[in-house]
Amino acid sequence: MKKYLTLFKRHFIPYVVFGFVASNVFADAAPTIGEFHPTVVASLGEEKIAVFFLKNSLKAIAKEEHVADAEIYYSSLSSGKPSLNYVWKVEGDQIASVFFYEWKSPARAGKSMFVLTKRKLSNSAFDGFAYSVMELPIRRDGGRVSLLHFSGDLPDPSLDNCMEGADLVRGNKVVCAYKDAASIKNYFSLQDKKH
Repeated sequence: MKKYLTLFKRHFIPYVVFGFVASNVFADAAPTIGEFHPTVVASLGEEKIAVFFLKNSLKAIAKEEHVADAEIYYSSLSSGKPSLNYVWKVEGDQIASVFFYEWKSPARAGKSMFVLTKRKLSNSAFDGFAYSVMELPIRRDGGRVSLLHFSGDLPDPSLDNCMEGADLVRGNKVVCAYKDAASIKNYFSLQDKKH
């Protein structure tokens, strides 16, 4: 028995390890998705979901078609049955911040996750960055927590394509007032008080 166990360890295990390593190497070389931003855990009460930001590497290959920079998915951490649920696309070079805000005004009451993206702009009129905020409400749907995107909702103009950099036409510097979670949460707090 010891003889077979020794042969098993010497021959079978190295092949299995090689198979895992080789498959990962081939997967990295193939068109695939990767991590765009670290996973975030969102909660509503005691229920939690893991939110994944997956970069789409097909963007470099599909030159004639529009491919989003990344996509957002979530999976429940509370239920026994795992599922990967698509939320929406991400347009931007990077995710600058992911944060949460609990709306208090009756018209918008509830918790939302916000994704702040940062995109490099460089053309004859402007050189700098554009920041945009995407709201993803967290709701209870059929007893489970869901992360939603309402594509018909127009973004707040103050938080969409907020520019920072050099205005090359006018020759002045442009500063974005909403390029981090703290300034955006302060803006939300002021909006909440108005309603």
